[in-house]
Amino acid sequence: MKTQSCERYLEDPEANAGHLAECEECRALFGETAVATKPLHIEALPLAPWEGAKHRPWPLVALVAFVLLAASVVLCRMAGVSAAEIADHVIGSMQARRAAVLGWADSLREASRAAQIGFVAAFVIVNAVLIALLRRAPRGIDA
Repeated sequence: MKTQSCERYLEDPEANAGHLAECEECRALFGETAVATKPLHIEALPLAPWEGAKHRPWPLVALVAFVLLAASVVLCRMAGVSAAEIADHVIGSMQARRAAVLGWADSLREASRAAQIGFVAAFVIVNAVLIALLRRAPRGIDA
């Protein structure tokens, strides 16, 4: 840039917009181009490919689910275990976990008022930390 007015235009183009009418070099660099800038209307933006896609791979999903089910049945037969036994075992383990959680809840209800307040405070603090971590700007792979 040649002059101080060119420098002022570079520092604040909006405040020194009249400079483009005076300086040929700046007008060539920063002036209006053949492509006019238009304001964006957010509601008029096109949908992303995954939002408006017509093709849905449901047959592929169904095929993969069927293959996994067939593989699990074959593995159960090879192990000599029926699906009913596996379901009974899974339901039993879920009931044991449910009983453990209910036992912990009962012990917290029977705890002192200070322990209950401490538990609530720890819960709020942990969740506040998690929310703060989620609201941070993500760092790129090269940051």
